[in-house]
Amino acid sequence: MKCSKCGAEVPEGSGFCGSCGSPVGGAKSETQFSQWWTSTSALIARDPAVILVGLGAVLLCLGTFLSWIDMGRFEDTLGLQMAAGPVVLALGAMLVLCLVLARGGTPGAWSIVILVLSAVCLVLIFQTMVFLSDHERDVGAGLYVSMVGGLAAAIGGLLETMRILKK
Repeated sequence: MKCSKCGAEVPEGSGFCGSCGSPVGGAKSETQFSQWWTSTSALIARDPAVILVGLGAVLLCLGTFLSWIDMGRFEDTLGLQMAAGPVVLALGAMLVLCLVLARGGTPGAWSIVILVLSAVCLVLIFQTMVFLSDHERDVGAGLYVSMVGGLAAAIGGLLETMRILKK
């Protein structure tokens, strides 16, 4: 079956086009959630960099706030009280902006910007870990959550770079 809006091939039984997201005349017995999941999984399969960079940015930002959960141990997480905390939070927000710009049709090498921002975040996180280790303090959950976020965003940026180089 073909999409009436963009002409892309749509699998039988799909309620939405995996390319443009418009509803198609598929099976009516499917629930709205299963139709949404079908189109979402097609988007994820087609563009995993969006998920990786988006998830990485969320984890980077989350890691900066984890020190507020455990008020008794401020020094053991990245947190906004550490010098690197606000910078990592701002870079996480900039990663989301770069992802939106990369997908919004704005020309530019946004994949390189995503890679650089991810690298800067990782350097700040590792620098904070070394500082805490040198001062015999515990390395807490905020650093690990932010580190996973930075790695996910870097892998997403690398996938995006490879996608652009293939064109």
